[in-house]
Amino acid sequence: MNRTLNVTALLLAAGLGGVAAAQTQTSYRGPKVTLTYLHGFTGADRPVMERLIAQFNAAHPNIQVRGQAQPWGTTWQQLPSLVASGRAPDVVVINEDQITNFIARGAVSPLTNAELQSAGISKSRFYGPLFKTADYEGKSYGVPISSVAYVMFYNKDLMKKSGVTKVPTTRAELLAASRACTTDRNGRKPGQSGFDARSLNTWGISLYNNWVGSRLAYAAILQNGGSLVDSKLNASFNSPQAVEAVQFLVDLVQKHNVARANSTEEAELAAFSQGKVCFFPSGQWYTDRFEQQKMNFGIAFVPRIGTKQDAAWGGSSHMTLPRQRAGYDANKRRAALAFVNWMTSPNQNLAWTEAGSLPVMATVANNKKFEGRPIAGVFAKLGNIYATSGFPWGGQVLGPFDNAWANAYSGKQSVKAALDAGVSEANKQITQARKTFQ
Repeated sequence: MNRTLNVTALLLAAGLGGVAAAQTQTSYRGPKVTLTYLHGFTGADRPVMERLIAQFNAAHPNIQVRGQAQPWGTTWQQLPSLVASGRAPDVVVINEDQITNFIARGAVSPLTNAELQSAGISKSRFYGPLFKTADYEGKSYGVPISSVAYVMFYNKDLMKKSGVTKVPTTRAELLAASRACTTDRNGRKPGQSGFDARSLNTWGISLYNNWVGSRLAYAAILQNGGSLVDSKLNASFNSPQAVEAVQFLVDLVQKHNVARANSTEEAELAAFSQGKVCFFPSGQWYTDRFEQQKMNFGIAFVPRIGTKQDAAWGGSSHMTLPRQRAGYDANKRRAALAFVNWMTSPNQNLAWTEAGSLPVMATVANNKKFEGRPIAGVFAKLGNIYATSGFPWGGQVLGPFDNAWANAYSGKQSVKAALDAGVSEANKQITQARKTFQ
């Protein structure tokens, strides 16, 4: 979201003015220190971050933060050598798909419960799964500052035209609504004589073959009680729960004919914008696009395709404290924790949502500024967002998983064969990756 932010007005509207005053009081009482803060917010979100840093510096005369924005990929390349040479920044933001790798390699230092408490950082103020994204082997290593999520956009006009009066929340409802929204070029519906699945005019749901498309499969697997890895962190996305979940999605194309076969994200995005498809599961980052197009759309949490729980994929960024050289100034670490606490507190998170992030805590999600906004349709279930983290070999798992989804969705392989092949390949890569951690 790129709307201009009036922070003071938002704080007053939120009833957070008292909290704002309290947040100017830092837990740090030591001598003046200067902190280096490395982050990858280099786009439209950069001015918001720079404004927040300036506000912190103005309110904390004994802590001055020097922000450095650079592309995420540059940070991933540089951080290990910066840590090894004793030149690590004091605070660095790391994304969910990289954080466990850096933790396992010893590049990030754990945050003890005593440290968090002393700095005023309470785990309970954040959504539980989001905070745990930066946990590893029973320890915490980061505090969430930013979040995005996989959601389901829906076209209100096409739903109304198709006679669909309720946004689906279950597997059965999703299938029924998708059938109602699907017609071929001659106006026939699935199951009717002469229906041509190869020539759809409108269809129920968008599925597609890239990594974003595979995140719906990831959500379905979690909802069924499955996971990407087992307790030993080996790939396990071919479990019976996973096969059943992914089979339902593939059946939407191959059996029920309510989705296009082997489509791309770009094609489905265009189709949704043109009013051709009722339900478009994708990243919440498309919200601004649809608002600018003045579409009559809504946003819902991913329907419960599985049988065990609500779940959807989410990405996130966490503020971390890299491992420092021997003799590192303890005052700087305490000051860094005070900065992390301030930057991840409700008022600052409220401001940060203007950069396109979702709230990272319920207090902010309940703010009145979101009333009537489409994105608020997922807020009640933000506590059910799960990142693909917790295993150091993220690429070695996610690459084969994404490829398995593409092969199953396109019909190149059966669901079971595609997932089995993906797990086999992932575990081969994991075996090699493990050697780099020894």
